[in-house]
Amino acid sequence: MLYVLALITSFLAMAFVVVSYFVKKKELYLLFQFLCIIFLILSQFFSLEYFSAIGLIIALIRTFTFYVYEKKDKLAPIVWPIIFTTLSLASYFIVNLWILNTVKPVDIIFLIGLIMYAFIFRIRSLKIVRFSMLVPTTLSVIYFILISAPIFSILSYSFELLANVVSIFKYHVLKPKQKALS
Repeated sequence: MLYVLALITSFLAMAFVVVSYFVKKKELYLLFQFLCIIFLILSQFFSLEYFSAIGLIIALIRTFTFYVYEKKDKLAPIVWPIIFTTLSLASYFIVNLWILNTVKPVDIIFLIGLIMYAFIFRIRSLKIVRFSMLVPTTLSVIYFILISAPIFSILSYSFELLANVVSIFKYHVLKPKQKALS
């Protein structure tokens, strides 16, 4: 039953993340990313992948923080990505070393991705965000494959990567003047 719930929540996350790359405002991008992360957290809990779930909770708070600044049409102070990086590192050591007493070297891949997201989400230009997101999203796909996560977790990040590539081609390579969804 938990596996089915993980699949359903991953599918919903995938839908939100795909939509996020086809909006024209950074504010809407962050809103859809926020919704995606909520469902990814649920998927990770249903899959019993607690480290990534905790990392995603930090990502949820991070996304909301940058959404608030974007809504106010302001650049978030650099201290925020530093705070979220510190929280990601702390959660890794607390969860993997002290609570679970298991350290998987592969978790470092996911941790690097989370840190990159913290700095990328601060960027105000959606064009630069789209290009920058290629690296941490690829790292996330690799991580979920290596931990044998449920297929929909892997597909969610894979579809995010694909949607990102398609949006880059659509809005920045093939038709730079094409309008995104409002």
